[in-house]
Amino acid sequence: MSTKTGLRGLGRWCRTNQGIGILLATVVALLFFYLWQQDWFHREQRDGITLGFFPGLGLAAMLMASLALAVDKWRHAVAEEMADVGWRDLVWALLFCLAALVMYRLMEPLGLPLASALFLAGMIYLLGLRPWYLAPALAIPISLIILAVFTLLGIRLPGDIVPFL
Repeated sequence: MSTKTGLRGLGRWCRTNQGIGILLATVVALLFFYLWQQDWFHREQRDGITLGFFPGLGLAAMLMASLALAVDKWRHAVAEEMADVGWRDLVWALLFCLAALVMYRLMEPLGLPLASALFLAGMIYLLGLRPWYLAPALAIPISLIILAVFTLLGIRLPGDIVPFL
């Protein structure tokens, strides 16, 4: 880990392990608070475990890891990979999150296979796979494999296979 000398103030702090840890802990805490307010989070299942137990457990683990990152002995260091991160990278990350939200919203009207195939094809292409026709050629079987695994596990996913037919 090294530090970049050109960074000052808040911009530099956000790139340090401490800054990343605090920002992640804040986002995770807000997400946990949001989920805690949802009715489904407290719904008890047949086995006596609440539906939100495992998501809550995952969020608790992420909170502990991010807080550990914020207080460890390298908390003031800037990782080489983070030294060059800028606003453009943040915009790309937010676009990926927006694409995931669009996929989630399209699952009900289009069904999981079609919505996830569109999402995966777009993400595969944006991540650099060329030529373009390989992205949908890979996304369709991946979506069908995901559907098959969840069907074999007995988990019902949002939307039917092809709900608009």
